[in-house]
Amino acid sequence: MSYTINDTTGATVVILKDGTIDTTTTDISLFGKGYAGFGEKLNENFVKLLENFSNTTAPDNKVKGQLWYDATNNQVNVYTGTKWKPVGGSTTTVTQPTSSVKGDMWFDTTNSQLYVYSGSTWVLIGPTSVAGSGVTLMVPEVIESSLGTNKNVLKGVVGDTIIYVVASEEFQPKNTVGTPGAELISAGFSTVYKGITLSSALAGNKFQGTATLAEGLYDTIGSVAISASQFLRADANDTTSGSLGVINDSGVTIGADSDLTLTISGLDAKLKNNTNNGTLQLENTTVVTGDLTVTGTLTSAESVSTSVSTLDVEDNMIRMKQGPAGSVINALVNFTGLQVNRGASSDDGEGPSSPNLQDAFWVWDESFADDGTTTHGNAGGAWTAFRSGNNLNDRYLVDLRANVVHAIATQAQYADLAEKYLTDEEYPIGTVICIGGEKEATASQLGSIPIGVVSENPAYLMNADANGQIVGLKGRVPVKVIGQVNKGDAVYVSDTVGVALPWNHYSVASKNADVDAHMVGVAMVDSDNSGIKLIECVLKL
Repeated sequence: MSYTINDTTGATVVILKDGTIDTTTTDISLFGKGYAGFGEKLNENFVKLLENFSNTTAPDNKVKGQLWYDATNNQVNVYTGTKWKPVGGSTTTVTQPTSSVKGDMWFDTTNSQLYVYSGSTWVLIGPTSVAGSGVTLMVPEVIESSLGTNKNVLKGVVGDTIIYVVASEEFQPKNTVGTPGAELISAGFSTVYKGITLSSALAGNKFQGTATLAEGLYDTIGSVAISASQFLRADANDTTSGSLGVINDSGVTIGADSDLTLTISGLDAKLKNNTNNGTLQLENTTVVTGDLTVTGTLTSAESVSTSVSTLDVEDNMIRMKQGPAGSVINALVNFTGLQVNRGASSDDGEGPSSPNLQDAFWVWDESFADDGTTTHGNAGGAWTAFRSGNNLNDRYLVDLRANVVHAIATQAQYADLAEKYLTDEEYPIGTVICIGGEKEATASQLGSIPIGVVSENPAYLMNADANGQIVGLKGRVPVKVIGQVNKGDAVYVSDTVGVALPWNHYSVASKNADVDAHMVGVAMVDSDNSGIKLIECVLKL
């Protein structure tokens, strides 16, 4: 009779026939009824269990809960069903263990660091520095001062080198050989100051970044600290009790982004040398609060700006021309005209990113492609209105607005000819219109003669200043149509107010109606929608 071997949970491990032995299902021998020589195998099973399968390699036929003594690392492991887990110790591997549970520990043998598993990630316990890199961490320490009192400090150490020391009070470490105080002194901390003290033994050791406040600056020539109150302000009016002198022959140079204000009270200002009058050269922004009279020619290599409310030019012509080659930025070589600043925060032509605030330009555009005929004036360019946030490197056309424009239009943006009519109510886009109602026009009805369709964007609008709705008369417009429609179908006035109907539907609807069918237009698209919808049509009124 066969033996059925079950595990603790009741699951069948193996069925043993009489007189047989199984050495592959588990790491111990299982033998059936009447197996000869079972005593030897039974004793070997006891020995394996006694020594926890001690070996340098893990057992091959392990089962969940089985113990294995790792003879290489001298460590007992238990099989979890998926991996061997150390019993009462951490896993020692080069890489992070997988299939870990919350609370597991892992010793990184490469960097000699201990981690604990949080349930989702491995958290470093310590040390913070990796093996072979020296000590890199914050070190709390007690230092004896030169006065014999103990001071608590925090040392910032990187690769065994003390970079800075944090202290709550100033003191001098006691220089006793072999003590932490002597170590601090040799590391560049003869005095530890209140706050953060940087090591003076490291060349170039300094705070990197932007400081919002400073008590003063260190004068490396005089080896003294100059108080902040001893400096002149650059962002406000200031005075000096000393003299401001220039001792070289180059004079005073003002930086490219600076303004120079020269105020002389009660004196005439003259520039003069031994042979002729000197030259006052202003390369930056100059503000004149009084009258400026120029009897000759005012020449500027950059720009001349004024903030007056009105600029009067008594000459009958303002001339704008290109400068010599290379005198303008590349983007402006093809453009001459006017630039209007609409909110840019700088004076370098870089406008804001918002289209509503970008600079506006009215310029002669040399890059416009003339077609060589009188259609475009045959002038090799065109007056053009742009908006741009970067001096026309990227430019976008803007609208021009006027009352009456005398010109020749070469094209139109929209597709229909329209006129304004007074209607008895405000009708939606696409409504078929006929003459009638309380005013000039109303929505069409069965038998009425259509004159047009309510249009949204006409290419040309007649009677534009009159009151009323825009009614498209010719061209292509969206039309309100009921019923399925195919491209090419003729649509006619229907018995639905203001709505057209395809002919194939119209004939059915009007079998018993003694009325004429009046055509509205021809459909340009297909639609399976049997309800009322907008269909683009060519008007045939």
